[in-house]
Amino acid sequence: MVGARIRDLRRRAHLSQGELARRLGMRQGPVCNIELGKNLPSTPVLLRLAEVLGVTADAILRPDAEAPLQVREALAEYAPYEVPPIRDGVSLPDAGIAAINAIARDYLALEDICCVPRQARVPLQVPFEISFAGLSRLATQFRALFGVNDAVVFDPLELFENHGLRVIFMPLETVQRFSFYDAANANVFIFICADINPERQIFGLAYELGRTLLHTRSAFPGTEPQLDEAESDKAARHFAACFLMPEQAVRVSVAQTGVLPDEWDMEMLLRLKHRFGVSAEAFNYRLLELGLITAARQDKLRAAIKRHYALHDFAEPGDSRRILSPNGRLGDLLHIALRRGDTEARTIAARLKRLKVNCKR
Repeated sequence: MVGARIRDLRRRAHLSQGELARRLGMRQGPVCNIELGKNLPSTPVLLRLAEVLGVTADAILRPDAEAPLQVREALAEYAPYEVPPIRDGVSLPDAGIAAINAIARDYLALEDICCVPRQARVPLQVPFEISFAGLSRLATQFRALFGVNDAVVFDPLELFENHGLRVIFMPLETVQRFSFYDAANANVFIFICADINPERQIFGLAYELGRTLLHTRSAFPGTEPQLDEAESDKAARHFAACFLMPEQAVRVSVAQTGVLPDEWDMEMLLRLKHRFGVSAEAFNYRLLELGLITAARQDKLRAAIKRHYALHDFAEPGDSRRILSPNGRLGDLLHIALRRGDTEARTIAARLKRLKVNCKR
């Protein structure tokens, strides 16, 4: 009980086990034994723990002693990580918030168990101008940071996870996607509905990266006031379009076909949109933005796409060609933690299974 409490307090303080040991003037092995419940901290160690973790010694030894057992168990499962307020336009039930809290905590715990960095490998706080041109430059900048420049990316999910971004696919009842910024670790949690098609999942990844960058830019002095929800949504959508369908790559692909702005038909639209892993609707609109299709032809195709969505429950025309491996990084961390025989990892695995977070490759 005491060891688990110390571990949870350490994680709330965003300290690795090694860093806590350093601040206590101890080796990591004895600290690990305390957290595992093999040993109790001595009085001097207990007092140093309380000082480093910013709590009282009593809070370590007798957490919430007055609370009923059921309440303490609920807090032990869901309280150690509290999700920041989710933006306007996203509404989750209390049970959903509790599940998100648990998953976020478990992700942080697995990073800790596997001794991997919690920070993203790309900066998530950069200044930029909120305009179509500014957002396009931002998308180009991030493609360069991801190391892909103007190349067509077949699997953006792998790209995000290889750079340390935390992406979780799970059932979501009221929304298709949302994210929140982990300021302490300069990283992000992106949650994507597991039940939508791959094209919408891919767009959701880029969209939520855009929303995160819009959120973090407010920390820079002299920035414009925060955008309202409609403005933020529009800006994030433009960022996502530029990130997934960079202008140069789209122009080169179109030029290779020889298709003229008034020659587009559904078959050609689908053939090219599959290369970028986006929806027919998104690619059709991007062509118009770049002046590669006439307005009349774009309107005709847009109407046909909407009819198809209405008749087929938003399934993509021509079927989806992308096959994603959801929760890849989360599953990899869980696999390593289980291989190491970590007792907490077994609890995490059971909880993720109960919450229907599929971590199998």
